[in-house]
Formats: sequence, C-alpha cells, structure tokens
Amino acid sequence: MSYWSDRQDQLRKAAEKEEAAIKKRLSKFYDAEFKRLDKEIAAYFQKYGENNIIEYRTLLQSLDEADRTLLMEQMDEFAEKYPQYAHLLPVRESIYRLDRLQGLQYSVFMSQANIAGYTNEQIAQYEAKLAQQGLNSSMETLGFGKNFYSINDNIVREFVDVPWCNDENFSARIWNDTQRVANYINQDMAQAFARGDSYDRIIKNVRRRFGVNRSNAYRLVFTEGTYVMAESSIKPFEEDFTQYEYSPILDSKTCEICRALNGKVFEISERQPGVNFPPMHPWCRCTWIPYIGDVNQWLDNYAQRNNIEARRLEEARRQATNRNRNQNDNISFISLLLLVLMAQDYLNERDNGQN
Repeated sequence: MSYWSDRQDQLRKAAEKEEAAIKKRLSKFYDAEFKRLDKEIAAYFQKYGENNIIEYRTLLQSLDEADRTLLMEQMDEFAEKYPQYAHLLPVRESIYRLDRLQGLQYSVFMSQANIAGYTNEQIAQYEAKLAQQGLNSSMETLGFGKNFYSINDNIVREFVDVPWCNDENFSARIWNDTQRVANYINQDMAQAFARGDSYDRIIKNVRRRFGVNRSNAYRLVFTEGTYVMAESSIKPFEEDFTQYEYSPILDSKTCEICRALNGKVFEISERQPGVNFPPMHPWCRCTWIPYIGDVNQWLDNYAQRNNIEARRLEEARRQATNRNRNQNDNISFISLLLLVLMAQDYLNERDNGQN
C-alpha cells in the first residue's frame, strides 16, 4: 500500500467510526419519535374508536380542545429547539379550524419536522468533524504536523451544508425527504381510516414509512461524508498541486461509473462532484490521489514559487531520498522533502534568534 493510500485508508476508517456513531444516534431518535406517534394514534383509537375501528365521519368532527393544546405545545417546543426552521411550521391560527383527522396529520408533520431538525443538527456536527480530519490529514502529508486545524466557523462555512448537489444543501434535502414521508403517512392514514383499518394495520404501515426515513438519512450521511472527506482533503493541495487521479475502491460493489474513472487524471481546479470527483452518486465510496507527472519538474516549480535556493533544495532532496527508501511513491517523497524544508526554516529562525 502506498503512503497516500495508507493515509486515505486511515481517514476512511475514522469516517466509518463517526458514521456508525451518528447512525446509532439517529436510529435512537427515530425510534423515540415513532413511539410518540404510535402512542398518539393509540390514544385516538381509545378515545374515538369502537371495536378497534374509528368511523371516518367521527374523524371529521372538530379537533378537541385537549388535542389542539397538545398540537400547539408540539409546535412551540419545535420552534424553541429549532428556531431556524420555525418559519416552516403551519400558521398557528389554522390549528383552530382543524378536524380530528387533520389534527392527527399535523402531529405526523410535527414528528417528521422533529426528525428533520435533529438530523440536520447531527449531520452538521458530523460533517464539521470529518472536514477537520480531512484537512489535518492532508496538512500532515504536506509536512505541517498533526492537528493543524481545529473546528471553527471557516471550516463550517466552507464544507458543511454546502449545496454541491443539484444546488441543494443537505438541510433542504432532509426537509424535503421528511415532508415527503409525512405526506405519504398522512395519505395512507386517511385511506386506512376510510377503509376502516384496525390500529395494528395502520401502525404497521407507519412503521414501514419510518423505515424510509432511516434509509434516507443513512444514505445522506454516507454520501455527504464522502463529499466532505474528499473536498476537505484536497483543499490543502490546491496551492502547490494542479492535478489529481480518480481512485475508486475496486471490488464487487464498484459501479461501472466509478470503475470507468479509475486512474483518470483531472485538473484540481476543474473538479466537480458527480462529474469527475467524489461522490459520483449516492453511497459512493471513491476518493482521489494527488497526481505528479514529473517529480523533478514539480520540485523546480515549487522552489521557484517559494524562492528556495537550488543548494537548499538539493540538500532537502538528498535527505528525503535517504528517508524514503522504504516507500516507493512520489507523495511520500514530496511529503518528506517538504518536512525537511520546514525543519530547515525552523532551524534558521532559531539560529537567527540566538544571534
């Protein structure tokens, strides 16, 4: 395994660990929301049903005061917890005109809104952490040591919730997905009550729809993770490198799209997720490799840009060559050479300070 491949493998394992943790938290929250909605539907059957069936016309009567109050409390709690999404809630005055069926459907909407708010929060934190890991891994490769970056507002603005796919950020996609699920559940419930379905049959279908929530979220977590890890890790290379090589994981799961891009070289400045840079599609596992066609030419260009004397560059080249005997790739060599140059800078500054 090459030096860069080894670093990418370490990054992938770190991302998998973060991914497993966020999936566990999301799953726990979704289960809690399902149980809350299940309890509310069961209460409807107990309050308005007879022989495990609720007559449809019963649900067309005006929403009871207690149910109206409960719904408003849910809205207030959501607005307090997620003020950035409060404007997406129904107009409060409309609650007074609801019938019982609509009241239950509003509760479904609120359940999905809570899922959207929590998922947004969790994925934002997940992306920020992945961005920090990707940046620091590349900075360490370039000789800047470990933990060069800490999570800050600049990292969040540049890599978190970026509209990289169809001009939509993950917040918009989460909201759209959850509201689509809410609409499906509400349509299913209305038809189920009209047919005279039992509580068990209705809640079984609601559970199935909540499974769609979970699948959508897991897909988003994985795909967003691929984007953030690829974009954050390539960012430090923009200044001194011009090209990258597309690098898929080649196994039985590799799709034809990514397999066809294997080894293709592109300009870093022309990278575009979904076109020539990961992720190419949902669940994409691909990454990239810094590409250096001519190492000597790259070193000459680097020395010229940074005003490095030929003698100093040659000494750094000699030391890097000696240290790189156990590696056989350009990135490992350049990483060591840059580290030597930085060590030279440090020693010169220290010596000048002592004089």
